[in-house]
Amino acid sequence: MRKLFPEKSLSPGYIDSMRERVEADLLKMAIQDGGPGDYIVRDLLPWTDLRITSAGQASVLTDFWGTGALVASTLNTYVNRQLSNDQFIAIYGIAIRDTNPCIQKVLMQTGGAASTMAQWSLEEMYTSDVPIAYTPEPIYYPGQKTVFIQLLPDAVGKAVGADGVADHVVLIGLMCTRAGEVVSK
Repeated sequence: MRKLFPEKSLSPGYIDSMRERVEADLLKMAIQDGGPGDYIVRDLLPWTDLRITSAGQASVLTDFWGTGALVASTLNTYVNRQLSNDQFIAIYGIAIRDTNPCIQKVLMQTGGAASTMAQWSLEEMYTSDVPIAYTPEPIYYPGQKTVFIQLLPDAVGKAVGADGVADHVVLIGLMCTRAGEVVSK
């Protein structure tokens, strides 16, 4: 299990250097595996990059983080997307922007739960007044891999609120892709 560290326990300099390291790793991976060309690295977007379709999201017009209704103690598939050969993703943190979150565990997997690369327990993160946490061991998804992420809610579960979202689960990460690629499709 990869450890999550609450943001308040890390210095801003450490978080910046971690992001820079992840960005450099993605660029190296892209050049090595994606072939020659110019690449850019940017923040990870929920719909554009991961195709999160829960909570009624269905297009770039609803490019926000959110789950649909969460059934008690039942895994919810949050992301299930195969990357193209010139797309590379790294996820190195998580934020929950809800006052009463339900998600207890995040499973970072590849294609259809074929392999679990990390299992994040979020309970320690909730003891902080700022529910943001980072891992020093980023999860990398190279081109043509399937990003498969599941969320496990607590034993109570949670209905959607007025905005159609149960929990706003923000995956902190970066996307590396060819320069000039259209961001929204």
